[in-house]
Amino acid sequence: MARPRKHDQSKILDAVERVVARDGVLTVDAVAKEAGVSKATVLYEHASKRDLIAALVNRTIQADNAFNKACAAPFEGKPDAPLKGRIEAARRSPPVPDGNPAVLSLVSALMQDAELRAEFHRNQKTLSRHILAEASNPRAARLAWLALEGLKYQQHLELHDWNEAERAEILSDIETLADFGKDGIGNGNG
Repeated sequence: MARPRKHDQSKILDAVERVVARDGVLTVDAVAKEAGVSKATVLYEHASKRDLIAALVNRTIQADNAFNKACAAPFEGKPDAPLKGRIEAARRSPPVPDGNPAVLSLVSALMQDAELRAEFHRNQKTLSRHILAEASNPRAARLAWLALEGLKYQQHLELHDWNEAERAEILSDIETLADFGKDGIGNGNG
């Protein structure tokens, strides 16, 4: 007996993002309609709305990791390459214009679901270890990384809206903080 073919997961997950952004809520019916597939197809691929969100969280984490890795490639073999790559990624990724309700919904889902939060936590822990292991000064790198993540969350959660010049200046300051660590923070000089 032939095994049913898997449907394009990107198409279904793209539909999840659009539905959440447009409607503010997620229903399997809306996802199926948006993706142009049957409700049975969505449920065959993902047994529940929670599974759809989990798949979207996983895809988001993988895409973010891949983008940051690509941005770090030019710094390969240099001090602080992973952190410098993340700073470069932030430069290349302007804030989400007019907000992104899908991001806010994902954050809400993460806060309400321990398993989803655990996946995000594992990724952040791995990232932190990698950044600190490659850092010329782990204390300065940790502060720079925290500043960078704070900037990103402020933007994505629409808590603050910096203009392009301010954002560029902040990213430059974060990079300076990372560079300062070579001679400053935690080296007996700061």
